[in-house]
Amino acid sequence: MYIYELPFDINKELCRLLDNDDDWKELGGIHMKYSAFEVNEIEQFAKRQASSPTNQLFTRWGQLNHRVEELFILLYRMKHIPALRCLVPVVDGRFHRLLHKHDSKSIRDRSTLDMNANRQMTQKIDGSDSSLPLPVMLIEKQGQLRSPSRIFDVHSPHHATTESNTVSTKNSSTAQSQGGILGDEFLKNVSAIPMLSYEDLKAATNNWNEANLLGRGGFGQVFKGEWKLLPVAVKRLKDNDDNNRELIREMCLNHYRHDNILPLYGYSLGGPEACLVYQLMAGGSLEQRLRGKTQHRPLTWGQRYRIAHGVARGLQYLHTMADTPMIHGDIKPANILLDQCSMPKIGDFGLARKGPYGEDRTHLKVSRVHGTRPYLPDEYLRSRVLSPAVDIFSYGVVMLEVATALPVLDRTRKMLLLSDFMHQQARENVDLATLEDRVLRGTANSNGPLCRTFIDIGLHCTKLVRHERPTMLDVYKRLDAIEFPDKHYA
Repeated sequence: MYIYELPFDINKELCRLLDNDDDWKELGGIHMKYSAFEVNEIEQFAKRQASSPTNQLFTRWGQLNHRVEELFILLYRMKHIPALRCLVPVVDGRFHRLLHKHDSKSIRDRSTLDMNANRQMTQKIDGSDSSLPLPVMLIEKQGQLRSPSRIFDVHSPHHATTESNTVSTKNSSTAQSQGGILGDEFLKNVSAIPMLSYEDLKAATNNWNEANLLGRGGFGQVFKGEWKLLPVAVKRLKDNDDNNRELIREMCLNHYRHDNILPLYGYSLGGPEACLVYQLMAGGSLEQRLRGKTQHRPLTWGQRYRIAHGVARGLQYLHTMADTPMIHGDIKPANILLDQCSMPKIGDFGLARKGPYGEDRTHLKVSRVHGTRPYLPDEYLRSRVLSPAVDIFSYGVVMLEVATALPVLDRTRKMLLLSDFMHQQARENVDLATLEDRVLRGTANSNGPLCRTFIDIGLHCTKLVRHERPTMLDVYKRLDAIEFPDKHYA
């Protein structure tokens, strides 16, 4: 039987099962060998059609005349027992023995138990470590997973299949002894992310040509490239433990999918350096645009509004999407990337942490402070108090920069930090509209009232006492209510 001949009821049930937890992405991206871009295309098409992404995947795969038996084998490799049982009536009896090979209490059937066990295990650890993703916690607590190249048998083209998608016994025995589920948790988070060849990425960037260099930092370098005729940005990480943590964080956080969050397209392990592959953002970073470091025209107030609105929307999603808020930890213009239409995506989750868990917990104490000093609040710098209010403070500084384009740190000012300087200006009753970005001030594109509003939001977000700052939902609602002529136009 061909895929397109599947009975309606069976197809519907398969779609229900595989849509859950986005299991279809593992099926398509790992086992059907579709690229990250093709998986993303299927997902976006399904959203536009308000239909099942699994059904879209089956339609595309079925057009290549694949059979139900082939699907059964792929689901067997995924260890997706419920989906296998669903197909039993339409596959030959010879295939039924594959189902019997799996214990009835398979990884999939134990997923709820595993998640509860993970939560309990994490809560037993002190606050500074429980904010980290599990693989990062292992690195910092037990020193496990120090080198990403040890996580998988990276030389095998089938590293993600059932036969080899578990951590090798030699390197995972300690992790398994910590609860038997830590390796599975890591694999679950990364299973849907395509693994790419280092040599392919090297070729895509013309042998890491300096002409393709987009930026560099403590993490390594970012190169522009072309992979399978698609423009990409390749982050080449320095080979050290800190950047192994960044790699693992980015991979663990990949399930936070949102229009205003930069998606991770793929990764590479096993080469001289680990690499992360992202969508290339043609509009550059907000930092570059505010400083006039690109060929683009200066940002209009309409564009600045949509950037501020989009970043607020992305942060509000991170802070409220799950029981435990996700704190980005390094919100700044350099980490806000713009597409060709100047729509923003939040990037660089290398410092992201899980926030306080439970309604009765407002913050947690961390052992070390990370981030960029001018964008961080006093309670985090001095007392190591981490909460969503850290991101809100950082966002407030960004709002002040977007309105004024003033440097965030200026040694020629009496107040070095932009946030301190702007609060001083407000206390002295300076007309905040006079601080508008000078490339707009006095031109037809000037908008004094909107400049005042942006600065007022920035001042509110950067209040010294964290409890006096708004939530990102408050900020988003306030921005949403603003009306001005260019609100909906570039």
